[in-house]
Amino acid sequence: MRSQLSGQPDAVRKEIDPAFINDNYPLLFPLKAYCDTGATVIDQGTYNLPVGNGSAELVAVKYLAQAGGYTPGDTWQLYVGKDNRIDYIVYVSGGSKPSLFYGTNAEHKKAVPLLIATEHRGTADGQPIRIWYSDVSVKLTGSDKWVDAR
Repeated sequence: MRSQLSGQPDAVRKEIDPAFINDNYPLLFPLKAYCDTGATVIDQGTYNLPVGNGSAELVAVKYLAQAGGYTPGDTWQLYVGKDNRIDYIVYVSGGSKPSLFYGTNAEHKKAVPLLIATEHRGTADGQPIRIWYSDVSVKLTGSDKWVDAR
């Protein structure tokens, strides 16, 4: 639990918790971008997709270098399709060069009221990558029941 992080061993605070950022951002990025106060969000207009044919609205989410945290200076480029789903994401580490690219349209599941991309395929540092999540559930505020993503 992040609220109890300060009382955890060094390995948890310095290695395990920072590594989790790579897992929770691809799964929850639209929510993270909406809630993060340390990010600047810019609609850059319509651009060609980074891979394949077609175009989409490019929305850049940039974390200020002086903001601290695990991702200072990082930029996430979201290519949003006509259906308002994120078709592709390009992650630019520290604002320099793209280090991770993946499409998010591989598998979507609905966990009322959220539509969650549970599989991503692409490349990381030039190597093929597949990120997937299983057994995804949400618990709505005020409810005592978990809702499985289907």
